[in-house]
Amino acid sequence: MNIRPRVAVVTASLALAGGAVAGFAAPASASVVEAAATPVAAPAATAPSAAGGPAALTCGTWRYLRGDNGHGASITCYGQSFSSYVVCHRADGIDYVRVGDRVRSGHTSTAWCDLNGEVVDAGAIPG
Repeated sequence: MNIRPRVAVVTASLALAGGAVAGFAAPASASVVEAAATPVAAPAATAPSAAGGPAALTCGTWRYLRGDNGHGASITCYGQSFSSYVVCHRADGIDYVRVGDRVRSGHTSTAWCDLNGEVVDAGAIPG
């Protein structure tokens, strides 16, 4: 399955669950052609701030992590609290999503796949 349909499925799933995907970028392993193009990014989600105006969520590029218990990704965002997510792929063809810890603006959130899962995509969910 191509990466774009996976991203579309994950985006739709997260939107239906009550969140909106914001600020996810191409993985570090993107090809040179993709890296030269404009980065893929969803429109930043907005939420009312204390002053009544919108608070945009802006995120850096996610970082691939490899640990003793599996693979994951971390991301740092600014503007409001958020949670990271990873799209994982297993060798048996199963794709699934894991959500990381909720953190405040300026902090880093990390999400992990299962031991046999590989990170396909990652990003952040505002809120």
